[in-house]
Order: sequence, then structure tokens, then C-alpha cells
Amino acid sequence: MMTDIGGVWTAIATPFSGNQSIDWAAFEGHLAQQAAAKITGIVISGTTGESPTLTVQEKISMVRKARALLPANIRVMAGSGGNNTAQSIELSKLCVDAGADSLLIVTPPYNKPSLAGLKLHYQMISESVSVPLCLYHVPGRTGQSLAVGALATLTAIPRVSSVKEASGDLALYGRLVSASTANILTGDDPTYLASLAVGGKGVISVVSNIFPEAMVELTRAFNAKQNGRALAIHKILLPAIDVLFCEGNPGPLKAALEIFGLGKNILRPPLAPVTAENYDMIKSTLLSAKSQLMSLLARSE
Repeated sequence: MMTDIGGVWTAIATPFSGNQSIDWAAFEGHLAQQAAAKITGIVISGTTGESPTLTVQEKISMVRKARALLPANIRVMAGSGGNNTAQSIELSKLCVDAGADSLLIVTPPYNKPSLAGLKLHYQMISESVSVPLCLYHVPGRTGQSLAVGALATLTAIPRVSSVKEASGDLALYGRLVSASTANILTGDDPTYLASLAVGGKGVISVVSNIFPEAMVELTRAFNAKQNGRALAIHKILLPAIDVLFCEGNPGPLKAALEIFGLGKNILRPPLAPVTAENYDMIKSTLLSAKSQLMSLLARSE
């Protein structure tokens, strides 16, 4: 099971306190909420977790805390990639030692390596650990968009067993599913339901920070061929998903965590809280979605 990465994973936010240290009480509460929803796993120190502002020790501490508190059947993936291969290897080893059973490795940003360089990067990391790697393709963040052939080549590297494909390009996604034997997960919440229809294996989600039960039920309904129920959940979630990206992620999510009592509306610079106008829009949109989801999830198809 630990080599098969699929299902609903939450790209979990990192809650901060007023002095911008990690709010461990809020983190523990958020983990409990996720466990109660029976998600597949959580991803620590990804984009949503504000990984560029976290220290190595903070990342390791979060992995260790999550593994200690979550039940054994909920998995822990750690974001340990970067644009320095040696540092990525070091962090990857530390994350595995702390309890991560898989690693999220982003295509290196800024220095934009060639395919030969990417192969070397992933090969060296894969040889340094004994857990599966999830390749993270997010052109909007890295400035590098890979073709299907290049992505398929990288997934042939041992232990690169899955891809978080976050371009939002469903055509590319579908072609990658056909071209690779790896599990392809979407990192783009609006395309999740559609991605399942073209052979996707799961999602690494932002909205599941707030509505994990709904994402789990959407997945169950699709797999049970209850297409009407899956579509109904998707339609309710879509405005919530959209509002969580009214500003750059995770700014709107931090507002949402405060609204739902899961954390404070605090980010580390250079990120800043959303505007007051957007805060009000986030609140009204998410509370409406919550009401609709509670009604729908209480009914069986």
C-alpha cells in the first residue's frame, strides 16, 4: 500500500501564532479534523504549507508530529524537493527518518534544468531513500512546463511512482495518464472530478483543508459509479475552490482556517493576508458551501 500513491491527500496548511512561530495546538486540531474525515494522507511543507518560509527543523518537526498523531492508515508525504540536489537529498533523508512514507519532489524552480539535469536530480534523490517519490509538476510556480514525453521519462526512474500534475491542463493530464505507468494525481482542485474520468488516481488538494469529507465522498461516489452524486458535490465545491484562489495560495486558505476555527489568519512574509473585501467574500462563499454540503452529505443517493 505504501508504494501506491492515490486517493485524497490534503496539502496541509502550516498554522502560525501571533509571533509567527508554528501554532502546534492548531496543527494538532487540523490533523484531527483530517483523520476524522478518513482522507488518504497529508502533504507537509508543500506550496500550501508555505514551504519556502519553513526551516528544516520546522519541516522535520511537523512530519514527526503528524506521524505520531495520525492513525497508521493515514499516510504522510513530505515536500523535500528544491533546486539544489544535494540539499534535497539531505532533507529527503531527514523527512524519511522523521516518519514520512513518501516524498513530494518539485521540478527544480529558477535554474530550469534540461531533461538530462532533471533525470540526474530525480535519480540521485531516488537512490538516497527507500520510499516512493511523487514528482510535482507546477509550471505556474517553477517557470518550467514539461511535455508529456519528458514527464513520462522521469516517471520511469525507480521510486518515481506518481505525479502531482498541477498545470490545470486536462488534455496534458489525460495524455500523461496514457503515456506513463505512474499514478497521476491532480494538484488542481477544479479539475479533480474530470481527472478521475480520464484515469487519474487522486488529488493533492487545497480545498480538503476545509471540506475533507466532501472530497472523500466525491471520490467514493465516482468509484461507485454514482455520477450524479459526485457531480453534485463538485458543483457545490467549485465556488469554494475558486474563492480559495481569489489571491495567491495559501492567503485565502489562511482566512478560511480562521473562519472555521482551524487556525489564525497569519502568513509569513513575503506573503500577506487577503484584503478585507476578499475576506468577506471567502467567508460568505465557504459558509454557503458548508450549508449545502451538510445537506447533501446527509442524504444517500
